[in-house]
Amino acid sequence: MRILVTGAAGFIGSHLTDALVAQNNTVLALDNLSFGRREFLPGDVVFMHCDLGSVDDDYLRAQVREFDPEGVFHFAAIHFIPYCMERPGACFAANVRGTEALMRSLEGTSARKVIFASTLDVYDTTDRVHTENDLPRPANVYGLSKWLGENIVEYMTRLNHDLSAVALRFANAFGPRETNPHFVPDLLKKIRDRSTPELRMGYLGNSRDFIYVLDIVDAALRAYDTDTGRYSLFNVASGASTHVRKVAELALQLTGDTRPLIEDPERFRKFDRVTLSADTTQLRKVTGWAPKWSLETGLKALLAAEGLIEPRDRACARVLLQS
Repeated sequence: MRILVTGAAGFIGSHLTDALVAQNNTVLALDNLSFGRREFLPGDVVFMHCDLGSVDDDYLRAQVREFDPEGVFHFAAIHFIPYCMERPGACFAANVRGTEALMRSLEGTSARKVIFASTLDVYDTTDRVHTENDLPRPANVYGLSKWLGENIVEYMTRLNHDLSAVALRFANAFGPRETNPHFVPDLLKKIRDRSTPELRMGYLGNSRDFIYVLDIVDAALRAYDTDTGRYSLFNVASGASTHVRKVAELALQLTGDTRPLIEDPERFRKFDRVTLSADTTQLRKVTGWAPKWSLETGLKALLAAEGLIEPRDRACARVLLQS
């Protein structure tokens, strides 16, 4: 099939593009390369350098119609929360205006289904496991931009009766090719730097649902291949909430790093929530999806891909082959 992937050179998008190409799809890989990397993309894709937040509508419409996608995975976004909080205009341009421009460009094409990458950050900050029935109440600019994006996608499916869509609300993704300084990449950067006697991090008392990137890719592909109706939304999470400190301690253990782990109050962020986890019953029930990667197996694969440990199992070897 002809598949359009936005954010294709980014963290999750590049792994998704690999999977789509492996299925013999023809992929139009759209990315502005602000956070993505061209080298993350397989050679046999059609690459379109484009910033959806500022692109001329007529130009985008012409390019999309020329490719005439049958399916779309919209993963282009600015998703590092500190960056979004400091630059809300850029966040809304990329995540809201970009989504609206893309959805309008699909009118008159062969596109029949859109998979939209959203986030658990659309939920409020209460300490509970969130379900899709919870009313969105974003506590930061990023979550708000994604909630608005969900509404745009749903609205366009009502205007375009040939189009269906699924919004996937992702938990905290981790894995190879992450270019934003989220917690896990920042931790690995500090582990790699052996010049410091200790590892100073921000707040370590919160807990998150960490999900390996290939489990997210699998969820996106299953959502695309399943009859999900006109518009659906699903949480995508591992189902296991883990304290951030335990994740750091596990990474240190796996790499043999014995330096002390220090929680530095000066690195705390005002918008950090204590917990963020979600129920995935609906996704499992409708698509048959289930996570395959545990936190430890995913960390081992990531550390092997980063050259911080030697690959000792098939999971690590498979990730290295795909990197």
